[in-house]
Amino acid sequence: MLRSAAVQRINQALGFRPSGNPLEGAIISALQEAQRDLERGKTLPKFLLQEGASFTLLAGEYTAPLPSGFIRVSDDTPISTFPPEVQFFPFTSGQPSVYVIQNSVINFLIPAAQDYTLYWDYYKAADPLTSDIENAWLVSDSTTPRLGAPEWLIGEAGLRIAMDLANQNAIGTFTSMRQAGRAACFGEIVATEEASGPFQMGANL
Repeated sequence: MLRSAAVQRINQALGFRPSGNPLEGAIISALQEAQRDLERGKTLPKFLLQEGASFTLLAGEYTAPLPSGFIRVSDDTPISTFPPEVQFFPFTSGQPSVYVIQNSVINFLIPAAQDYTLYWDYYKAADPLTSDIENAWLVSDSTTPRLGAPEWLIGEAGLRIAMDLANQNAIGTFTSMRQAGRAACFGEIVATEEASGPFQMGANL
């Protein structure tokens, strides 16, 4: 789904406003605002997860730049000196083991003894909707590897506009859309976790 289709869906719930109406600039801004807010959430959707990523820490260096759009490290697959499929890797002196995420860098506190390739999963912000694109939030084609959550984002953005207009019918529509979209998104997360195996008592779910 392109941004223009999301805008049109909001137009529809606002009383079938025609395409190109003067409110569309505010609708586009609301979509961008809603995306920023959702990407600051405590629990993030899986379609923002960058799996199997890697970067290099050079010998003598103790910091590496954060990737563009970085939000946070995955709790399940933090930074490691071995790929996820390897279960054991011997520790050597000077090997990165402790790190701190700072504003623009990953700080490993001590210089690396040699060049290291480091592996991790991390959450990355979707492309901002500053042009008529389909970003990770708006992916709605069921044939793609990972669906987005267009109804959730549209509901969040539309609710902002409807509240500014004091449009009670639209407020109800967008509130329902937001709730359903969010529930579908996190329902998929739970289903995926259950398919991976049984839960363990005391595990970080």
